[in-house]
Amino acid sequence: MPGSGYGQMFPSLTASSWSTSAIDALSAAILAPEETNPTPEGEVDDEDNKEIAAGYTYFGQFVDHDLTLDDRANDLVTPTPVTLLINGRTPQLDLDSVYGSGPTASPSLYEVDGVHLKVGTLLTGSNDAGTRDLPRGTNGQAIIGDPRNDENRIVAGVHSLFLRFHNATVDRIALAEPTLTSSQLFAKARAYVTAAYQSIIISDFLPQIVGQRQVDDVVQKTPTGWRTNMRFYSACQQMPVEFSVAAYRFGHSMVRGLYRINDTTNRVPVFSGTYVPGSDLTGFSPSPQTFGINWDFFLPSASTSSKVQSSYKIDNSITYSLGLLPLPATGAGPANLAKRNVLRSQQVGLPSGQAVARAMGIKPLRDDQILIGKSSGDATDTQSITSVSSEFAGNAPLWAYILAEATAQAYPVANGKIIGAQRATYRLGAVGGRIVTETIVGLIKSDPSSILNSSSPTPRYSLRSLVNEVANKAVVTPSPRPLPTNPPLVQPTPRPVPKPAPKPAPRGLITGVSQKRHN
Repeated sequence: MPGSGYGQMFPSLTASSWSTSAIDALSAAILAPEETNPTPEGEVDDEDNKEIAAGYTYFGQFVDHDLTLDDRANDLVTPTPVTLLINGRTPQLDLDSVYGSGPTASPSLYEVDGVHLKVGTLLTGSNDAGTRDLPRGTNGQAIIGDPRNDENRIVAGVHSLFLRFHNATVDRIALAEPTLTSSQLFAKARAYVTAAYQSIIISDFLPQIVGQRQVDDVVQKTPTGWRTNMRFYSACQQMPVEFSVAAYRFGHSMVRGLYRINDTTNRVPVFSGTYVPGSDLTGFSPSPQTFGINWDFFLPSASTSSKVQSSYKIDNSITYSLGLLPLPATGAGPANLAKRNVLRSQQVGLPSGQAVARAMGIKPLRDDQILIGKSSGDATDTQSITSVSSEFAGNAPLWAYILAEATAQAYPVANGKIIGAQRATYRLGAVGGRIVTETIVGLIKSDPSSILNSSSPTPRYSLRSLVNEVANKAVVTPSPRPLPTNPPLVQPTPRPVPKPAPKPAPRGLITGVSQKRHN
């Protein structure tokens, strides 16, 4: 099983580096300018990726926070060997970001019965009458397993869904099996919720992001169990930096400029630069009471498809909001998330995208096929990476290469621009898709209790069916079980308590290593 460290999929490849001026130029070219006249709501936005709904952007961030946490000082330039990085999360996709170290070691997350998870106050605006804020202390800080899930209101909404899903699962199992001890009930409910979560990742999230063909090549359900096909992750056996620092940061490009979260609240940006509650989606404080998330605006269903906001395209363009990152008061570095990503790539010694492609047996993109800018179809919106700086010739940052690969898969590209109509669904390509799929499947497989190693039937869920199930139980509130007069016969085994993380400042989205500080 992977431990608390990081590793490399391709340790023999040479690290890439660039001058400060080249990094500055690339970061400026990737950050989209501020829109003084945003596309009106209801009109086609040329940055929309119609194949992937906006909800998957933030579920992806939730998954990220369940996988990796680098709690180092906010330093982006000091060369750092990968072997010195420490992961503050268990990387097996076991929802430790929700459950912490369990009721015994993390009692603040639980009701007095040690079985139900705490939930927050009711919010309005949603068609789900049970929509809730995160549970909070008197100082307004969220009482959750990973404070980063409070950095924006949408990922906080995903976290809240899982709190409610757990509690509803507890109540269902308790009704069916009333003789279970508290510890047995908690363990059974957590196992079910975790299995459902892993099912969403394999059967819904990954197919959305990388395509079903890529998923099937790495993992498939067979009559005798799950078949996995690892060609690259198995060489690492840790959290690969190629994943955490580059490939899984694809989600930055998916963030929209503005979001409508329900019928009664106007569209707002993720970050606005002012961070006045209600003016944007910044978290780390009690949610405005009217900010209940209506998931019909984020996930398609048969009756609400016309409402759904798309994610933005996976390309070398990030919305202006992600250049307004609020940094820690004692921290340092740029507020431009694109620049932070490239600096971090250089800091941990990642190889170029072209080198990784060759190591994977994939023909690399030509320099003129690596587009920088938004893939709107307008030739003036993109340029080749070598037009930004000649230092990137055959030497593209892995993160930028993977984003360009998605564009080159969706459109024919040459000479720094799109030269034809869309020809494929807009998803990660051969390099990025394989790294993401193998890492996630490999980490799930590494857990002996995961669905990939279980002979029990796997609960079949999609993100939409989870929302529907939780919403149908909207009127159910946690009903703590009576405390036993004697301790339960079976006590939960405490998991190691991770190093407490200080309250993080609001960050960008779906970051990998050093996530809590936008690194």
